[in-house]
Amino acid sequence: MNVLMIGSSLEVKGGMTTVVEGFLKNNFNKTNLYYIPTHTDGSKLKKMIFFLIALVKILFFLLFKDIAIVHMHFSERGSFTRKNLISKLSKKLKKKVVIHMHGAEFKEFYNESSIKTKKSIEKFLLRADRVLVLGESWNKFVKGINEKIKIEVMPNFVSCIDDTSKFNSNEINILFLAVLIKRKGIFDLVEAVNLIIKEKFLEQFDLNIIVAGSGVELENLKCKVQELGIEKYFEFLGWVKNEEKQEILKKSQLFVLPSYNEGLPVSILEAMSYGIPIISTSVGSIEDAVKNEYNGLIIEPGNINALKESIKAIITNKEKWKYFSENNKKLVEEVYNEKIYFKKIEQIYYTI
Repeated sequence: MNVLMIGSSLEVKGGMTTVVEGFLKNNFNKTNLYYIPTHTDGSKLKKMIFFLIALVKILFFLLFKDIAIVHMHFSERGSFTRKNLISKLSKKLKKKVVIHMHGAEFKEFYNESSIKTKKSIEKFLLRADRVLVLGESWNKFVKGINEKIKIEVMPNFVSCIDDTSKFNSNEINILFLAVLIKRKGIFDLVEAVNLIIKEKFLEQFDLNIIVAGSGVELENLKCKVQELGIEKYFEFLGWVKNEEKQEILKKSQLFVLPSYNEGLPVSILEAMSYGIPIISTSVGSIEDAVKNEYNGLIIEPGNINALKESIKAIITNKEKWKYFSENNKKLVEEVYNEKIYFKKIEQIYYTI
């Protein structure tokens, strides 16, 4: 079976790219996967030209490559406009369509849209032979649009890791791994760390906050850290991947992502695979993966005091840390294992 996958350029930074890379690296048993990106970073003109060229390539593949399924990675806004057009084209040419939803802000996009746009979104989702969502909260939301939408809950995936994180009684590395935008809660982490330092609660540790990511807030973030006088505790690495990312995960003792909106961040699952306890928020499908007091701690977004106390609670309790760590590795092995994931994906391909 030939499957045409549609998404963003692999140069675009973010969790969706990590998911697509996982698909492209996987050796499917009975499926040939082709990939055409329809979106890239840059000016409006660059994006438009990129999309038009991609559209020509897609049409060629649909007409001449015996494509059975078009699998589209989808977020919101501009992504909807592009994928809606491609899904209509695919259906006219009698192809099956899989829509793979990733957008952290899809709910806001849908709720703020006009009645006409909402109807277009509904038709787009109904047109699909399967809509893949990242967790139960997204399942419920999409079902609320129309109960006839054919939904499959498919959380993101990671590899199982042998050489995982270790508890360190002297050095504590707190990892933030995400695009540097406000909705990821990075400024809340800065404020929480500032409070911890002022309290002199963790003076016995060599505390290091690793910020691995790039984005529009990078310079504002650096200014904020300097303004608070805590720059010596922060390490800004920019965007990391492959071996560099693996080394950072291996040396980290705590993963913090205090987001305001999410799907199911791949970075959380990556941290879990290394046995790193998680502190995150009750948004998107995060609570499907992070069970409060089982493999991490869940707080409400924007609650800086709760974030501060959660950091202290895990760092100062070795037994709690080990309990969370072991449970994370177990969850990845049993639930978020890429081998299980791709076996199920191929089953979906052959049953729609």
